[in-house]
Amino acid sequence: MSNLDILSRDFWKDNKRFADLFNTVLYDGKQVIQPEKLMEADSNLSGSIQTKKKEDVFVERRADLIRKFAGDSEYAIFLLENQSHIHYGMPLRVMMYDALGYREECAKKKRENKKNAVYANRDEFLSGMRKEERIHPVFTLVVYYGEKPWDGPRRLKDMMVDMPKWMEKSFSDYSMNLLEIRSSEHAFQNEDVSRLVYMIQHIYRKQIVEMKKECADVYVKKDVIKLAGVITENEEIIKYAEEHKEEEVLNMCEATKQWEEEIGRRNTNNIINMMGVRKEGEENLAPEEAIERLKLKEKTEGEAKGKAEGILEGRENEKIEIAEKMKEKGYSTKEIEELTGILLH
Repeated sequence: MSNLDILSRDFWKDNKRFADLFNTVLYDGKQVIQPEKLMEADSNLSGSIQTKKKEDVFVERRADLIRKFAGDSEYAIFLLENQSHIHYGMPLRVMMYDALGYREECAKKKRENKKNAVYANRDEFLSGMRKEERIHPVFTLVVYYGEKPWDGPRRLKDMMVDMPKWMEKSFSDYSMNLLEIRSSEHAFQNEDVSRLVYMIQHIYRKQIVEMKKECADVYVKKDVIKLAGVITENEEIIKYAEEHKEEEVLNMCEATKQWEEEIGRRNTNNIINMMGVRKEGEENLAPEEAIERLKLKEKTEGEAKGKAEGILEGRENEKIEIAEKMKEKGYSTKEIEELTGILLH
């Protein structure tokens, strides 16, 4: 399991963050899911599917995070799927995970019904479920952390070949709930979630000046800083969080200071490389030394250029003198031009 998997899972285990995430993305910010009513659920969605030949095909799947919520309904299941890379089969993958959840609940009811022999008729016996039995809804939210824009499908129909209108009408589509953090405009109410999204977006856009201006006195929890660093693969921010492991909250502006300094160093090195004054195998070169070398290089090149121009000018004068002497000796204009390379007309 990667650091991103571990840190993101730990971050969203906080029920206040989890509830705000789903309330904001799925329910337009309405506080319909109360964090105190969220319950832990088994993240193992693995199950077997029986073929017509009575052979069991085992499908293994473990969700990143699952919570049950008992609110207006008996309860509903909310599943969080963390995604650091674009997955071009994601709607189908989500549909299969949701279906496994539904199938497992149905299988559980069938086992109980068979054990208790509570069937009212042949139809209930053959289906394994009673007529009045109902299962619980599953809501999966895919959180995409990548820097690249999500250019993958967002629903099952996006994965299909082109269909004529008459065929589309009878096609059963399956939409996917997706949060693309890099471009999200959601107004999260939970401060930790809001700060995490803010940092990720500004780091990807390299908006250091804006962060310094807006967050000079802003302190956030350490796990927010570290997760933002891991998601954006920003070594300086990760290092800062690890250096302050004893502190619970960290200054957001200070957390990006090392990153700003590193960008400055990279820009300086790029400029020095463009100057072409770095010696072979030389890694560290002070800007002042690079400027002095550039001045010397330009002076040397200027002197060399002057000498070259002087030589060429001297050679041109020699050709003219030769042409004049050839003319005196009676050579034709065509012969003089061919031998000296000088145009006389």
